[in-house]
Amino acid sequence: MKNYLILLLFLCVNISFSQEYSSTGSRVSAKEARELIDQHNSARSEVGVSNIEWSSKLASVAQKYADYLASNSCSFRHSGNSQYGENLFWGSGRYYSALEASNSWYEEKELYSYTRVSNSNYHAVGHYTQMIWKNTTSVGVGVGKCSDGSYIYVANYYPPGNYIGQYPY
Repeated sequence: MKNYLILLLFLCVNISFSQEYSSTGSRVSAKEARELIDQHNSARSEVGVSNIEWSSKLASVAQKYADYLASNSCSFRHSGNSQYGENLFWGSGRYYSALEASNSWYEEKELYSYTRVSNSNYHAVGHYTQMIWKNTTSVGVGVGKCSDGSYIYVANYYPPGNYIGQYPY
């Protein structure tokens, strides 16, 4: 009877965790998703563009790619999926939250002066300009844990931004 109760408790806890994560479409918790959206929308408000929303569909796509990267030596490379914009973050030594990943992208603001996206500035500010891209309406994020204990985040944006020759807003 005691073993049955422990198993039942274990299943209830697992169901609770999986429901929290499945509501976002990825392993990013609902709390972390809200924090990331709030931070993105604050950055977007600073430049006068409309808010974005969380997309569980985009998060599911991002989660699959984050899992792929984590299972392949935590390689750090973009998916090449032109259907979505994409930001990546990698951190080691401790757990990094989705908000910390988003903050690292936002820090590129310091390097950006209002100009068109170009081949010369894309690598320095492309994460930030994707966050604030005026036509982008939704984002979803996934996280993978690598075998070395590091974490990799993938953010997918729709519609994508960072078109060479265009202004982000």
